[in-house]
Amino acid sequence: MNKNVFFNLSYGVYIISTWDNGRATGCVANSAMQITSEPATIAISINHDNYTNKCIQESGRFAISILTEEVDPQIIGTFGYQSGETVNKFDSIDYEIKGMLPVIKDSCGYITCEVINKMETDSHTVFLGKVLDGDVMGEGNPMTYSYYHKVKKGKSPKNAPTYIAD
Repeated sequence: MNKNVFFNLSYGVYIISTWDNGRATGCVANSAMQITSEPATIAISINHDNYTNKCIQESGRFAISILTEEVDPQIIGTFGYQSGETVNKFDSIDYEIKGMLPVIKDSCGYITCEVINKMETDSHTVFLGKVLDGDVMGEGNPMTYSYYHKVKKGKSPKNAPTYIAD
């Protein structure tokens, strides 16, 4: 099978954030989607090996920061290639608290959620979240995963759902 076909599916690029015992933490994700509009429900997919997965399970909440095509590449590097278990990723990033969750300021919008269910796969947890809050934050086009790969020449971290080894 040619796994590159998965790059033809439409994805965005997001920072998923939550709390780790009062400290903000998070990771890059490309798998977030609206499930229903009423009640507003979102699904995200987070690798079992991501520290953020453990923190979402413990806190029961997560936020999605929607990144733009113009996002500072340092944000993707910080949240995509380091572990929140050993690094405070929010130390060098501007963020604010929205709906009691940390949200990246360098984004075009955010959605905050309370976990209402989850499904386990071999490698990832799919969290279903009841939307608590959300708003448009700034200008700019939301970054797609295709744009990230083709224009930004970005690579997928090994824990990403779409990671393909070279």
